[in-house]
Amino acid sequence: MRFHHESPVKARILVSRCLLGVACRFDGQSKPSPHLPLLPANWTQLDVCPEADLGMGTPRPPIGLWLEQSHLRLVECNGTRDWTGEMASWCQFLARIVLGDGVCGAVLKARSPSCGRGDVAIFGERAHMRWPDPPEAALHHHGDGMLVQALRHLDPRFPILKDEELGDEALRLAFVQAVEARISLSARG
Repeated sequence: MRFHHESPVKARILVSRCLLGVACRFDGQSKPSPHLPLLPANWTQLDVCPEADLGMGTPRPPIGLWLEQSHLRLVECNGTRDWTGEMASWCQFLARIVLGDGVCGAVLKARSPSCGRGDVAIFGERAHMRWPDPPEAALHHHGDGMLVQALRHLDPRFPILKDEELGDEALRLAFVQAVEARISLSARG
């Protein structure tokens, strides 16, 4: 089932900029999503790229998450720069703005150290963060990117859909319903 071209409610959602076709990824490329048009046409899509918005540049060295004495670190995979403090501050600021301004959901790039939800590789040993393919043995677990962590910290129920889930009708419908429910609740409150 495809959605009608419009939803009964207008919504504003956050969308990873690379999914909109903007070449802002670390490799200077984009990852346009063919499924974004399946969302209601009357929704406003607000673009975000935490890495580019923070001033990392495009192209830029790839970044990754690793654990250091139980603390999550965001570092360039070549080991030259630690972005943890700057990215954490930026994502916390952005999450406060997004949630305070009535944005009702997000479609974010899977596996991104800044935007991924539940599927971001988090490594246990920095020495093993070789790009592009760190050895599987270096993987500690999978988790959330830093923007998702900041959004979930402020609102654990904020609807977030991975770009790869947009093509799944049931997941897309659940996301649309969750966004519409947030709008209904805020209209009553």
